[in-house]
Amino acid sequence: MIEPVQTAVLQRAARVVGGYGELQTRLDASREDMISWIRGGAMPPVQIFLKLVEILMDAGELGRAPRV
Repeated sequence: MIEPVQTAVLQRAARVVGGYGELQTRLDASREDMISWIRGGAMPPVQIFLKLVEILMDAGELGRAPRV
């Protein structure tokens, strides 16, 4: 199964900030939205996706292969 890029970015950003709870706080997202995004039931809105990319950029995580 191929993972949508939004899901992969969400997972990586959560790893960078120390977990989904901290990511939820940083994104100012509801618990319900976070669960839906994590499970792939919905894709994060563009504004949220851009915040996720910004988190990865600030951490120097873009352009690196994901940890296995």
